[in-house]
Order: sequence, then structure tokens, then C-alpha cells
Amino acid sequence: MTRIQRKAVGGVAALGTAAALVGAVVTPGTAEAAIDLHYKVSGTAHVVKMNADIPIEGVVDVQLNGATGEFTSQFRQTSVPRVKFKAFGTFDSEVDVEFFESAPSHGKIQNGKVAFDLPLQIRLQNITAIGMPFGGGPDCVQKQPPSLVLNSTTPFVPAEGGELASAPYALSEWSDGCGQFTGLINMNSTGPDNTAQVKLTNIK
Repeated sequence: MTRIQRKAVGGVAALGTAAALVGAVVTPGTAEAAIDLHYKVSGTAHVVKMNADIPIEGVVDVQLNGATGEFTSQFRQTSVPRVKFKAFGTFDSEVDVEFFESAPSHGKIQNGKVAFDLPLQIRLQNITAIGMPFGGGPDCVQKQPPSLVLNSTTPFVPAEGGELASAPYALSEWSDGCGQFTGLINMNSTGPDNTAQVKLTNIK
């Protein structure tokens, strides 16, 4: 291994057997052993219609294929935020926003960059407007769950992590499980050009 390669992997030896792990995370194709990596996820999702930033807090467990750089993963939300917004730009409103995978997530790490496809279902609970209950519940979910296509915006070091941003994505209409005011909920949240930014921090 050259001096430049050692610098690129930083503190990777702390994650396991150095030779296998360095080969897997720096030069895909040189190692075949699967590697388990774990990251804390923190960031925000901006919803245009709500004009609100929704905190994202969770963890993602990654199973990296050392031969290809490809990985499968499992995302879990660790904190459900209570989000404040102005319905129709006027009325004080709040909602609990839950995220969970709608299909297995996956991606690829190569040459200091990561591409991460994260299909997410979103659930709205305990919606209020001007202090009054307004719907939501365990069956209040997206009719067509969005898939976040995230790419690194900073150099991604598997032993440390990095920052990612999504391509714009759309929110579909909500299911009838949101209650009698589903139409109004749709008017205040559905549509294109929503974005997300997250930071992945390796959990040693």
C-alpha cells in the first residue's frame, strides 16, 4: 500500500482487519469479504408546500460488498419530530412525521463518492391546526412513497462518513387513512421539488 492510499483510508483499521477493509472501501474489486458499517444519520428534509424543514434523525446499517463497492442497507428513524408549519401560509399547524423504508435501500461507494437510493414511506400522526385535531394516524401514509436519490457532496470516507444531498423529489397524495380532511392535507404538502440533506457519521 502506498503512502497516498494510507492517507485516504484514515482510521479505517479501527473497523476491523485492516488489509481486507482497506481493499474493500478504497479500491472495490480487490476484496470480496462483506463489511458491516453503521452510521448515524442527521439532517433535514425541506417540504416546499409546507415551507418547513423536517428533522431527520436515524441510523443506517450498511452491508458493503468489498468486491464491487455496492451495498445494501437498512434505515431506521430514531426520533420522531414534531414539525410546526403554517397551513395555507396562515394557520399555525403541527404534525408528527415518521419515516420508514418502503423497500430495501441500496447504493454504491466508489472513489470517495457514495450514491444512495433510499425508498421512504412517510406517516403523519397527530396533525393539528390552530390547536384543533386535524387528522393523521397509523394509516396516514403516502399513496406513492418517494424514493430519495442521495449523492455525496463532500468526500466520503467509509470509516468516517460524509454529507449527502438528494435530487428533487415529489410527495404524492396521502391515503384516506389521514381522515376527513385528507384533501386539505394534500393541498398543504403534495408536490415536486422537495429536497433533503443528511450527514452520515460512522458509529465506531
